Amino acid sequence: MSNYQLSMFPGMAAVVMDEAQDIVGVRPVKIGRLRNGEIANLSYSGHPKDLLKLRTVEDVYAVVGQIPLSGQTVDLKTIGQAKLWGADLRRALDIWTRVTGEPLVKRQQFRVVVQADDAIWRHYRRLDIVLSAERALIHAGSSWRLNRDEAPLEIWLQQVDHELLVSVRLTSSYDRQHGGREVERGAALRPNVAAAMVRLAGIDPDDVFLDPMCGTGTILLERAVAGRYKLLLGGDVSQDAVNATLANFGPRHKPWEIRVWDATKLPLADASVSKVVTNLPWGRQISEQSALPSLYSEFLSEAERVLTEHGRIVVLTSEWDLFKKVVHAKAGLMLAKSVSDIEILGRRADIFVLEHV
Repeated sequence: MSNYQLSMFPGMAAVVMDEAQDIVGVRPVKIGRLRNGEIANLSYSGHPKDLLKLRTVEDVYAVVGQIPLSGQTVDLKTIGQAKLWGADLRRALDIWTRVTGEPLVKRQQFRVVVQADDAIWRHYRRLDIVLSAERALIHAGSSWRLNRDEAPLEIWLQQVDHELLVSVRLTSSYDRQHGGREVERGAALRPNVAAAMVRLAGIDPDDVFLDPMCGTGTILLERAVAGRYKLLLGGDVSQDAVNATLANFGPRHKPWEIRVWDATKLPLADASVSKVVTNLPWGRQISEQSALPSLYSEFLSEAERVLTEHGRIVVLTSEWDLFKKVVHAKAGLMLAKSVSDIEILGRRADIFVLEHV
């Protein structure tokens, strides 16, 4: 049994815990909040690579240990002399080699990453924590080589309350992007948020799954890998966006149909779709705020029209009041659930789950 940490966007803990229970049979325990996310602990006896199947998480770490903090400068000496730089670190490094397939080398390149908010009770800088940990690792690794810019091995120290959580990161940027996309666009939806939206919609092999504002196809791709389905439907008012989605799909994941269209006038039959999942325009994505009420209302009318009985709509938006007002005016839609305060690109947004009644 080994200990791991899972990091996630703020607000995503419940979805991550449900996914972990489904995928690896273990439910994580939330242990704290960081500046840009939340973190949970998970004890697991299976192969550590299984944890990389979790698509709603941001990163997965092998736990080294914890270092208590008093806030006084003596903490820096405690960090440098901590016993966890011995056997505990070696256990975490063994997990790292099993996941990456790369053996530790004599002149191993490494870097230290510290996540620690400024705190009035702490009388030293975040940089001081970095330097103390670097010195400890150079001593423990003997001939290890420090590379502060980029290194295959990353040791993370994350401050949660009066404690430093020390771990080895197992995931890479490739993992966080779920393998990457052929075509990227600025401000594209993060794959782990898209995966959460797909899970909240429910996964059924008979799904006819629609993203009417698909952008580069992130939500559609997440549904494609989540499980069997009958058909994927996607479209966007932008030809460039549709071209990007087609490039990102390539010849994979059939059957699917991706077209240029107006999401408020869908060329789809009544009651032909079981799930509608999309990232609505919001925040800096839009140039004309006054256009949102009519866009939201017309989109939901179309989504309600094409949705089967007991079908589900899942959307992401920061326009909470507007969205709830529009939903209230739709007699056939009921707000079933929401996931609040997800931090995306420096702004907070909610995932809303609607059911067709």
